[in-house]
Amino acid sequence: MQDCLKEEEEQWLKKNSNSGTGHINFEIDTRTNSEPFYDAAWNLCTKGILRPGVTYPQQQFAYVGIIGAGFNLTPYGRQWLSQISGYECTPTEYGRFSQLLAGYSERFGSGYHARSQEAVSCYRAHAYLACCTMCGAASESILLALAIAKTADENRVLRDYGGTSGRSKIENLLRNGQNSYVNRELPNYIGLLKYWRDDAAHGASTTINESEAFTSLLLLLRFAQFADERWNEITHTSQSSETT
Repeated sequence: MQDCLKEEEEQWLKKNSNSGTGHINFEIDTRTNSEPFYDAAWNLCTKGILRPGVTYPQQQFAYVGIIGAGFNLTPYGRQWLSQISGYECTPTEYGRFSQLLAGYSERFGSGYHARSQEAVSCYRAHAYLACCTMCGAASESILLALAIAKTADENRVLRDYGGTSGRSKIENLLRNGQNSYVNRELPNYIGLLKYWRDDAAHGASTTINESEAFTSLLLLLRFAQFADERWNEITHTSQSSETT
C-alpha cells in the first residue's frame, strides 16, 4: 500500500510542481480503496502465510500493542516465500471455483458433487495430495455418469467398474464408436487426472505440490465442461457399439 501511495505522490507532485499555487502538502490516505490490499493480506492469513501482528504506537510511554494493526510472516510463510518464483497464481475466489464445479452436479450426480467440492476444500487447506485424489475421483464420477447414460444399464456399468481393470473397461466403452474428435480429446482429460489419482492414492512417496493440484482442479473443470458440451455425442449408442 505504501509503495502504491508513494507512486501516487510522485505523480501528483510532478503534475502540480509548476502550478504556481505555492507549497501544498500531500496527505496520504490509507483508507480509501484499501480494501483489496487487506483482502489479499487476509487471504494469505487463511493460507497460513501471514498472521495478524502486533504493532506499537510511536508515542512516548505507549507500550500497549495494537493487535491486528499489521501482519507478520509465519514460519511457513517464510518457507513459502523462499520457494516461489514470483509468478505463481494464488487464487482467492474459492467460492466461485466451487460454484463453477457445482454447476455440473445435476448432470453428473451426487458422487461428482461431493468429490469436486472436497477437492476445492483440500486445495484451500494446502492438502494437495488429497486434492489430486479427489479430482481423480470426481473425474471417474463423470466417466460413470457418461457410461450409465450411454448403456442405460447402471448395474452393468457398476459391475464392470468394480471388476478387474474396471476403469479401462469404462473408458473403452465410452470411446467405442466415437468420432475422431471425441476419441482424441477424451484421453487428454482423463489421462493426467488418472495419473495423479493413482500417484496420490498409492502408498509410495509422491512429489505432488501446489501447482499440480491447481492444474488438476482446472483440468477437472475443463473435463466437466467437455463432457457436458459433448454429452449427446458421447452417450449416443451407435449400431456398432451395440453389437460390441
